[in-house]
Amino acid sequence: MKVLKKHSRSFFGASEVSLGKMKKAWPTIYAALIPVIIVLGYTSLSPERTARTNVDWILISITFVALLFFPLGAVAYGFSHSKKETLRRPTWDRPPLGWWTDTLQSLRVTLAYMVLFTIGGTFALADADEKGRMLFFLFVAMSAGLFIGERLVYAFYGKKIGA
Repeated sequence: MKVLKKHSRSFFGASEVSLGKMKKAWPTIYAALIPVIIVLGYTSLSPERTARTNVDWILISITFVALLFFPLGAVAYGFSHSKKETLRRPTWDRPPLGWWTDTLQSLRVTLAYMVLFTIGGTFALADADEKGRMLFFLFVAMSAGLFIGERLVYAFYGKKIGA
């Protein structure tokens, strides 16, 4: 007698089999986006793109402080929204789309791509004008704010972050 196995379904209706295939695909998707993000960072500082920008040190400072505390607020809201006791550590085999259910994953991917965007901008600094350089400092402030903010999350919520 043959026993048929039931596949459990996720919220979106995908079976465990298809989720296993996507788990293997996410590292490839993330890796494929690395050069794209670097090129976007490089092209964002061209004088044609920065001609209508008005970045000043006040905006850079406010952005840094806002992104310093954004991860703490996102994780606090994620805990209250998902009603979970612990959050999973970020890995490269999960999607980055669960801001309120998988907050640490979304934060890590956002941080990684913001750093790559900044690296791309670094290559364009030699040809950038004054506005491009200020925009680059904004990218650095965003990357640094997210990085330090993520460290603050681990400092405050360290015991609530599981494997």
